[in-house]
Amino acid sequence: MPGQRTSSEPPEPQLAFAAELRELRRRTFKKPTEEALARRIGCGRSTVSAILNGRRFPNWEHMSAFVEACGEDPSRWRDRWLRAYRQIEEASKGLRSSIPELPLIGGPETRGDALLAAHWYRDNREFYEAAAARARQARSEIRVTYTRRYPPTQYTTRASAEYFQTIVDWASEESDDERSVRRIIGIPERNGLPDRDMFSWARQHYDDSKHILNYEANVLRWTAAADGLNMALIDDSVVFLAFSGGPRQRLNGFSVEDPTFMTYFAAYFDQLWAALQPLGTYLSEVDGNRTDKPA
Repeated sequence: MPGQRTSSEPPEPQLAFAAELRELRRRTFKKPTEEALARRIGCGRSTVSAILNGRRFPNWEHMSAFVEACGEDPSRWRDRWLRAYRQIEEASKGLRSSIPELPLIGGPETRGDALLAAHWYRDNREFYEAAAARARQARSEIRVTYTRRYPPTQYTTRASAEYFQTIVDWASEESDDERSVRRIIGIPERNGLPDRDMFSWARQHYDDSKHILNYEANVLRWTAAADGLNMALIDDSVVFLAFSGGPRQRLNGFSVEDPTFMTYFAAYFDQLWAALQPLGTYLSEVDGNRTDKPA
C-alpha cells in the first residue's frame, strides 16, 4: 500500500509507476540527486531509492513533494498516482484491474498497439559512436552485455574501441553522483572448456578493471555457436540493442528511448545478473578446478 514496503516482487503496476517517476526525474533540467530529493520530501535517501526502484509506493505527501522537486505541478499526477494505487491494490488481491491505461505524461502513448520511436544504426561505426555518446552523458547507471564468439580485441575498429573505453572511463571518473557499471560477459565454452582467446581477454579485462569500485562484471557461460543479442541500458532512459554475426566486424542495431520499453530489458538484465558468477570468482574457479587448458 502507499508509503509501505512491499514483498520481494513488487506488482507490475508499481514497477511501471516507478519507471515513470525515473523518467520524470531524468527530464528535469538539473537532475536532482537522491539526497536532494530526500531533503525536499522530508525522508531518508533509502526511501527515495526504494520509490525510484519500485520497491516502495509513495504516499501522496511524498509523491507531491517529489513532483514539485522535479519542477512539475503535482495536480497533474494526482489521477495517475491514484490509479496506480488502485491497480496495486487489485494486484495484491490477485485481481486484474479493469482501469484503462493512461499515456505517459510528456511522452508517447503506451497502449498495446502503440508504436515505439526507434533510431536505426546501419553499421558498426554508427552504432558504437551513438552508444559511446550516450554513455558519456550517463548520470547514474550503465548496464551492458557482451555475448559474442570472439573477444572485443578481435573486433576492434576505432568506434568500437572508443565505446569500450568510454564505459570504463565513465566508471572511473570522480563524481558527486553515485555511479554503477555492470557488465555481463558471455564466455563461449566447448566441451566444458572456455574459449582460449575469450578467456585470455577476460583475465586481462579483470586485471585492468578490478580496481574500479564502480565497475562490476559477471560471467555467462555461453555454449551456443552464435552471437547473443547484446544490449546497453543507460540510466533509465535509453536501450541500445545490437545484432551481429557473419563477418567479425559486422554489427548493426537500434536504440529506443521509452521508460516502459526500458523496464522489460532492465528486468531481464537483472534476472541474468543475479544468477551469474562475478568475473573474478569465475577466473579463480577455472584456474583452480582445471588442469587442462582453455579450448
